[in-house]
Amino acid sequence: MDFRKITISIPEKMYAEAVSLIKKGLFSNFSDLVRSGIREELKELRPVIHDIDEQLIYKDKELMKGVAESLREVKKGRGRKFKDKKEMNDYLNSL
Repeated sequence: MDFRKITISIPEKMYAEAVSLIKKGLFSNFSDLVRSGIREELKELRPVIHDIDEQLIYKDKELMKGVAESLREVKKGRGRKFKDKKEMNDYLNSL
């Protein structure tokens, strides 16, 4: 297996939590922790998306149709702004 060395920047608090997990023996080193996190993200995303002709395509065509329509509305300056999460949830629950 070939490896590629990369540089990342993360918040100090996240780094401290990562070091704590390594010290507790949950991961052998920082690279192991990062690889594990990326593996989990990829595993979670694979059922949702797949690669066709270098484009990410969602399997749920209805969802993508709705997202495309929403983006068109935003470009036209239309849309609904909510003052807080409760107002948004109330609206969504009313649909």
